[in-house]
This record gives sequence, C-alpha cells and structure tokens, in this order.
Amino acid sequence: MRTPLVLVLGSMMTLLVVAACSSSDDAPIGGSSSSSSGGGSSSSSSGGASSSSSSGSSGNDASTDATAEAAVDAGPSLSFFVSSGPGGDGGNLGGLAGADAKCQALATAAGAGGKTWHAYLSVAGTNAKDRIGAGPWYNQKLKMIAANVAGLHTTNLTAADVVDEKGTAPPGNMHDILTGSAADGTALTDTCTNWTSNAGNVNGILGHSDSSASTGRWNNAHPSRGCSAANLVGTGGNGRMYCFAIN
Repeated sequence: MRTPLVLVLGSMMTLLVVAACSSSDDAPIGGSSSSSSGGGSSSSSSGGASSSSSSGSSGNDASTDATAEAAVDAGPSLSFFVSSGPGGDGGNLGGLAGADAKCQALATAAGAGGKTWHAYLSVAGTNAKDRIGAGPWYNQKLKMIAANVAGLHTTNLTAADVVDEKGTAPPGNMHDILTGSAADGTALTDTCTNWTSNAGNVNGILGHSDSSASTGRWNNAHPSRGCSAANLVGTGGNGRMYCFAIN
C-alpha cells in the first residue's frame, strides 16, 4: 500500500519546523549565558579596582601624615651655657673628660641631656674651637649667640648672651671663665696642667662672661693667679666653664 504524497510532505514539514525551533531556542540561551558571564566579569573587575584604589589611598594618607609630622620644625633649643657653679676643684676638672661630664650633667638637669655636651677648654694638642660642633648655638633664653665657629670667635659675648643652664648670668665679681685658649679658640700653655691641677704655682687662661672691648674677650682675657679654688676666686671667678652642645 502506498503512502499518500500529502502525508509524506506533511511529515517532512513538521520535522523542518521542529528543527528550526530547536535551533532558535538554543541561540538565546547561549547568548544569555555569555552576556551574564561578561556582566559578572565586569562587575568583579570594577569591585576589585575600587577596593585597590581605596587601600592605596589610605596607605598614601598615612605616609603623608608621617612625613609631615617628621618635618615639623621644633625650633631652637638650649645648646650653650656657662656652668652655674665650679667645674671641679679649682683648675682640677678631671681633665677634658671630667669637664665634659660636668657639662652633660648640668644639661641633663636642665632638660637638655638628649644632646652631647662638651666643655669649651683647650689642652696641649687640642683646641677648644674643635670640640664644640658646628653651631648654631642658643642660650637658655633661646637667643642665638653664634651661627658657626667662625662667628663665635669674631664676636664679644655679653652678659645678656652668657647665662647659665638656668638662665642666670654670673655676677660681675665671678665673670672669669676657664678656657685655656687664645682669642681664636686655639690652645695656649696655661691650662692648669690640662685641667688636672689645683696647684697655686700653675695658671689657666680665663675669659670674661661679660666681655667687651675694654674688659677682654669672652674666651681670652687674662691668666689666673694660680689654679686653686682660692686663687680663682681671688682673680674674679670660681672655676666656671662654658658648655656647648656638639649635636
């Protein structure tokens, strides 16, 4: 028995329609998946960039704050004074080491012990000017007494400049200060035996804390009349010394 032609053609048309629908349905699904995946990727990328940017900004802010804080200028601080009392027993200061220790102790008591302090003293082979750093130096009242070593040795320090670690100027009858130095800060021979002797038959070079053209320089005015405590008092002092911060 033969199958009618109409029936055969109808069956073929049905198959073509089904195949077409099937192909059409697959296309949107594939496209939707790709679009969704692409959208997710874009969202993730945007979120990651946002997180990275936020973190970087916070780090930069912290670094900037730290740099700004470190750059704050604290201003001048105590870096020069004359000792408020004798450095030792007459001209016996315990040598340079003993004198430096005295300056350090006085500075520490005044709240400036975070710096290294040296006494302005010369001994054989060592110049006072080479022991005091580069400057500038400020007294207890925060007045700059000199900007550098050269300036320090070409000026006269007055009673207003030369105050002790407490801000008090030595009295006029105690204005002799031990130095052992020439006006340019170099060593002379009169140093109370390198600041180890309080004998009456040796001398030490003295400066004047209230120096002027008529009274003699701050670091070189005249020799003492011996190196005992009594000798120094009799000359016009009591064994005080200048102290400088070297850093």
